[in-house]
Amino acid sequence: MNPLTRIINRLRRPLHIRLVGPAHQTAAALHGLAHMVNRRHDMNGRRIRIDLTIREKPLEEWR
Repeated sequence: MNPLTRIINRLRRPLHIRLVGPAHQTAAALHGLAHMVNRRHDMNGRRIRIDLTIREKPLEEWR
């Protein structure tokens, strides 16, 4: 990745991700997200904010 691409990536808005769910589903989603970010060269140097909420009982909106 060249220096100009790194500068552009740092100026872009950070990627915001919100994961809400039971522990096993949230962990699986976080694991998949890590693999996706690792494979994409355009994500190198990019800021990512992850809000993680673990709930044992699912909310109605998940069904």
